[in-house]
Amino acid sequence: MPNDPSRSNQLDLEQVRRDLTTELEEIDSEIATLTKPPETGAALAFGKRIGEGTSEAISRFTDVGTANNLQAIKLRIERALLKLDEGSYGTCDNCGAEIPAGRLQAAPSSALCIECARAAR
Repeated sequence: MPNDPSRSNQLDLEQVRRDLTTELEEIDSEIATLTKPPETGAALAFGKRIGEGTSEAISRFTDVGTANNLQAIKLRIERALLKLDEGSYGTCDNCGAEIPAGRLQAAPSSALCIECARAAR
């Protein structure tokens, strides 16, 4: 139950909100850095020889992959913040069961209980 008094005693929901908001800001900043376009005049080349251009292109591919992973984390954090606003934080999005406080302390952006998270893999 999201408004269970025992849950409120175990979790400081305002601190959870502050922590999630800070993490979201950091992720947004990192995504912006990773997806920043190359400087004007910085050509990426795919040649027959591994050179600076090829290394830069591979680095950009890696950055895009990292940015995509961060986007997934960002979505989970945004969902957790929405659940805080709705009063449903700590309730599994899938089955409606209570998410244990220990799981929320370890992974505050969790929107699924452990069983549903395992099944979603």
